[in-house]
Amino acid sequence: MAKKKRLLFVLVGFALLGCSKDDKDANNPTGNNDTLPAGIAGQVVNMACTFANTGAPYVVGDEARFTFSSSGALFIDTDPAASNGDEIQVKSFTKVNNEYIWSDVAGGYKYVLSLSPDNSINEVNVLDQSNAFLNQFEPVQQGSPELALIKAMAGTYTVSAVSRGIHSRMRVTIGADGSIDFDTNDAYAPDTYALVTDRLNVLDQVFVDIDPYPTEPYARFEITVDANDPSIPVEITYTPDYPGVGNRVTVSL
Repeated sequence: MAKKKRLLFVLVGFALLGCSKDDKDANNPTGNNDTLPAGIAGQVVNMACTFANTGAPYVVGDEARFTFSSSGALFIDTDPAASNGDEIQVKSFTKVNNEYIWSDVAGGYKYVLSLSPDNSINEVNVLDQSNAFLNQFEPVQQGSPELALIKAMAGTYTVSAVSRGIHSRMRVTIGADGSIDFDTNDAYAPDTYALVTDRLNVLDQVFVDIDPYPTEPYARFEITVDANDPSIPVEITYTPDYPGVGNRVTVSL
């Protein structure tokens, strides 16, 4: 009889431990005490790849839909146009300093969310499991408020040097409306811009991707500005068939 009582106590103990763990997971699926900021939890954000290192899983121009669940899980639809659901699901994150890190062990990558000072989404960096930096995703700006960066550069600029390709007119005009007249037969109005990306804080550059972005190939401008005055363009690289490089033209202003 004594043995039966001891066995009963052991079984009850396991049951209580099991209930305790289930309750914790139900209230905090991440398994830690960190939670996503209120402005991020529950957000569904369309993001575009703006940087790709050698061996990266994504190429510049790829779009993905990131869902930051209120439970702390991350869901990524790597092909939103296909409407076939989320290809990547990671149920928990780790917070390191001010970054939120989801490790997709099965896929081999980490997704690192960093926030702007106002707690809005700044970017998601993609690392491998050894923390090598591979990709960067930034929110797609609907209506492209970054167009103001192009408008601020309005003016006509003489081409001082052509370091790659051929530029026949030796003059570039940026309109007050943000249009770019790069060379003969290479002019684009703002309504053809699919994405304008602000990379001033990292590269002193603004990227302009033209329709049919993200479908390749598409035209792209990479505008480098004066480090002390972003309204002064100093170099423009124009690629008419990005991500190809054979027809790329780079001019200094």
